Amino acid sequence: MPSTDLDDFVAMSAALTGFTADFLRPALDPLNLSQAYFDQATARTAGQPATLQTLLTAYRAVQGQAPQAIADALLETASASPSSNAMLAQSIVLLWYFGAWYAPLVPGAPQPTTAPGAVQVVSSNAYTHGLVWNVMQAHPMGFSELTFGYWSTPPGPMSQFGVNEPTGGDR
Repeated sequence: MPSTDLDDFVAMSAALTGFTADFLRPALDPLNLSQAYFDQATARTAGQPATLQTLLTAYRAVQGQAPQAIADALLETASASPSSNAMLAQSIVLLWYFGAWYAPLVPGAPQPTTAPGAVQVVSSNAYTHGLVWNVMQAHPMGFSELTFGYWSTPPGPMSQFGVNEPTGGDR
């Protein structure tokens, strides 16, 4: 079965975030955040120097590599001056971790400390289910899916929280 843009977006996001694709897009997914993030990135990059489609094209060129190599290639970690595509890849990481769209920086341009409309929370579900909470093994104030008293036992391994430990889990 050929992959779709959404499938590739999730696989690319897994490499960029260090989480498994199955965690980012579970089989039973009532929130459908992967589709919401895909739609957000598509809409927000239309007409920009780097679009989600250009980033997916770059991903497809390296998709057979190890997740860390994919992340390094897309984020251009070896480059002193990353391209628009790399800046977009950073925005995709922030999208998954914080549930908000951070406008990609423009390479070489002076960067304002705040820009109107540069950050937009996708939804309350996106915020409460951001990956940052899994990494911190915590939950946002006022929201938890854990049972009362969960804090009385040590947290489990990072793999329990969706982190792809076999490839490092230390991003």
